Amino acid sequence: MNLWIPIKPQPAPRPRVTRNGTYNDPKYTNYKKAISMIAKSKIKTPTMSPIFMKIEFFFEIPKSWSKVKKDGAKWHISRPDTDNLVKGVKDALNGIAYRDDAQVCFLQARKQYAQTSGILIEIEEIL
Repeated sequence: MNLWIPIKPQPAPRPRVTRNGTYNDPKYTNYKKAISMIAKSKIKTPTMSPIFMKIEFFFEIPKSWSKVKKDGAKWHISRPDTDNLVKGVKDALNGIAYRDDAQVCFLQARKQYAQTSGILIEIEEIL
């Protein structure tokens, strides 16, 4: 199953701890909800099987870059870290694509530059 999520990838932030409790940034919560809504429209029931997940994060090339730098842009080697990007996607798909993100047994992720920002997710059951 393939999912294209046409939004700018965001890393999972650390939860904020206050005297009144713990909470996440509202921007991050909305980001996860957007991924979940798109996934719910394509996925009928969560799987119970082990999963192979491939996630590709695409970041828009900055407009301020020179033409030479834009032409050579391939890999996104600056922040955010790949593992923080993956956490947000896995959390958003929890209960939709799979019962628990612990079912993801094999994971492949990469981040690169592209003309438009977005996330491409491929999920495959491992038998």
